Amino acid sequence: MKPNLDPRDLGLRFILGGSAVAACYLMLQIIPSQTFAGIFAAFPAVMVAAVTMAGIYDGSQQAADVAFGATAGMLGCTVCVVTATIGMIYLHNLILSLILATLAWFFSAVFFIRVVQNLQRKSKNSVNR
Repeated sequence: MKPNLDPRDLGLRFILGGSAVAACYLMLQIIPSQTFAGIFAAFPAVMVAAVTMAGIYDGSQQAADVAFGATAGMLGCTVCVVTATIGMIYLHNLILSLILATLAWFFSAVFFIRVVQNLQRKSKNSVNR
């Protein structure tokens, strides 16, 4: 996907991502169970905007590639949340827990992106046979 600094493109991304974030915030306020409502705190607003724009500008295959790649980031988010939770329970230090969680997210996302790329290569190779 080519970088596009067209104001209309950026505006559409802002509207898509911002609307998703606002809708998730409303769900957090409306749903009585905060634990269940927490799933909306992890809604992939950036992914929605990225996949939509990739599809609009570069077609369905590029959108599918972006969505498939987002798998790595989301798996990294899982590692991040688990690390933050364990850190806050056992370390009782919010800042340190969030720093460790962010580092865990980054390194696990890098690991998972390599796994996803290998799966994509194997999938494309099996289709080409």
